[in-house]
Amino acid sequence: MKMDSATTTPQNGRKHRTIVDTHRHPWGQKMQAKIEERGLLDPKQGFPQTNALDLMAYREVFDLDYAVPIQREGGITLSLMTNGGELEWLARDLLQTSTVEGLKFFNDEYVDIMDRYPGEFAPTANAHALEEACLPVVEEMIRQGGAKAISVASSYGDGADRVFLDSPKAEWLWEFAEANDIVVHIHPPMQSIGHESLMQYRLNEAVGRPFDSTVNVARMIASGVFDRHPKLQVLIVHMGGGLASIVGRLEFNWHLNYNGIKNPPAGKPYTNKRSPFDYCKTNILLDTMGFNAIGVRAAIELCGVDRVVFGTDFGAVPYGIKEHVQIVEDVLPSPAERELVFWKTSNRVFHLNLVDTDVATSDFLPVAVA
Repeated sequence: MKMDSATTTPQNGRKHRTIVDTHRHPWGQKMQAKIEERGLLDPKQGFPQTNALDLMAYREVFDLDYAVPIQREGGITLSLMTNGGELEWLARDLLQTSTVEGLKFFNDEYVDIMDRYPGEFAPTANAHALEEACLPVVEEMIRQGGAKAISVASSYGDGADRVFLDSPKAEWLWEFAEANDIVVHIHPPMQSIGHESLMQYRLNEAVGRPFDSTVNVARMIASGVFDRHPKLQVLIVHMGGGLASIVGRLEFNWHLNYNGIKNPPAGKPYTNKRSPFDYCKTNILLDTMGFNAIGVRAAIELCGVDRVVFGTDFGAVPYGIKEHVQIVEDVLPSPAERELVFWKTSNRVFHLNLVDTDVATSDFLPVAVA
C-alpha cells in the first residue's frame, strides 16, 4: 500500500519519518581493540578521553549499543558509513599495513556492524584516492558488498608533500565513479592542511577540516576534473567547507585567469571550461553538517535544495542529531523540500531503493573481502 510521503505507520501504529544520515562514522569492536593495543585508548579511563595525538575518543564512537538508540531517538532510520577520510591514518599509523589491508579491515567492520543492526546502516567502499591498487577491493564492495558510495579523503600527505584530488593519480577514481554512476563522498583527513597551527582550541576540527575540503574542491574545479568527467557526482561534507563563501572569488579568478599577463606561470592558469558556480548545480552535492542555519541556507542557495543531503557526523561529534533535524525544518518550511534533504535526494543519488519512506527490504549487508 502506498504510504504518505512524509511518514509511514509501522505495525506498532507509531508514525515514522525517514531520515537518511549520509555522514556517519561508526567504529566497531575490532577498531577499539586495535586502538587500545596501540596505547591510544585506555579502557580503564572510560569515555570521553584523548591522548598524545589529540585524538578524541567518545563512547558514541565505539559503543554502538549506546549510540544506536541515540540516533534512533534523533529520527535517523538509515546511516551511511563513511570512513574514507580516516583510511590513510588507519592503515599507515594504526594497523601499520598496506592501504588494501586497511580497506579489508574496514569492510570486515562494516559486516559486523550491519550484522548487529540489520537495516540501520549501509556501507560505502572506502578508498585511497591516489592509489589505484584500491580498485579491485572497491569494485568488490560495490558489486558484491552493496556499497552505496566511494568514500575518500580530500587530501593526503602533509606539509609541502600534501596532495589534493586534482592530482592525476586520482583519475582512476573519477573514471570508475562516473562510469558506474556512484557518488564519491569526500571527507577531510584526520590531520587537515595547516593542522600544525590549529591544534589549540580544537581548530583542526572546527577550521582545518572544512578548510581542507574548501581547498580541495577549488582545485578540482580549477583543474577541470568536472569537465573531463561531466557526469561525476561528489559529495563535499561539512556544507562544502567554505565553498559558498569563496566560489565568487573562484569566479573572478577564472575570468581574469592571467589574461594579458606576459609569461604566465606554467601550469597555473585555470583549465575549467565553465563558471565555478555551474559545477555546484551539476556535479557537487553538499551535506548539512555544521550546526548552522546560515550555512544550510547558503548550501541550498548555492547548489539547489535537490543537491543538499542530511548529515550529522555523529559518533565523532557525539551530539546534535535533533539540532540538525531542527535546523533543516527551520530553514525549509515546505514539507516537500524537507523530504528532499532528509531522504529523497540521498535515495536517488546513492541508489538506496527506499520506497516512499519505507526502508526497502533489500539487503545492505556486504560480504567480507578476503
